[in-house]
Amino acid sequence: MEKIFVPLFFIAVITFVICIQPETGMTASDLDMIDIAGTHDKKKRFFDFMRPIIDEENSKILELRNKLLTAKKQDDNKKFVSRIAQLYSTDWSLENKNWDKLLERVDMVALELALAQSANETAWGQSRFAQQGNNFFGQWCYTKGCGIIPANRNRGATHEVAQFNNVNESVRSYIKNINTGRAYVSLRKIREKNRTTGKMPDAIAQAGGLVNYSERGEKYVSEIRSLIRANKKLMSGNN
Repeated sequence: MEKIFVPLFFIAVITFVICIQPETGMTASDLDMIDIAGTHDKKKRFFDFMRPIIDEENSKILELRNKLLTAKKQDDNKKFVSRIAQLYSTDWSLENKNWDKLLERVDMVALELALAQSANETAWGQSRFAQQGNNFFGQWCYTKGCGIIPANRNRGATHEVAQFNNVNESVRSYIKNINTGRAYVSLRKIREKNRTTGKMPDAIAQAGGLVNYSERGEKYVSEIRSLIRANKKLMSGNN
């Protein structure tokens, strides 16, 4: 279980764009590994299960980003922009239109990065927290009863491992965490540099911004990068 250093308060307060989405989706029980024996086939099934969910959630973020870009270009829809800025924890006012910061936060997460982290955090979807709570990214919550109490939680600790109605919610929450958490500023800067230079999202580079995602720090970053490099074809679906 990875330690997320930024409190995931947004789990309980995801509103507006997220709340209007239907609360339906795939659950961990839909990831059937019973008849899978080989490692290659197990990985393929996991990636084939997670890829469309991550793609869907990324598409929603990109759609929102495009609406913001239109609003910026037309200098219009101020209430909408202000609401999104609040949702993404960005200081915003008519006098201080912090477009750079807002657009840096409202963006997709590289597909390979999300696939690698979800595989790492859940032992390929088979961990207790994935199976019981649809939690595919080791996310914590801090309200009593909000999730599953870890068996090895330190004395005095109050965190629980967040539970989600489905895997889609878990992915959505993870992306929001990456996009707003103070611990991931460097990841967002790397992502923005990719975008401004016209490059495709670089999962290997973005992984460098995950040093605070885990207590293992740089070792965790190395694990994620190795997982991406070793499974690039399987992640793409070209296998």
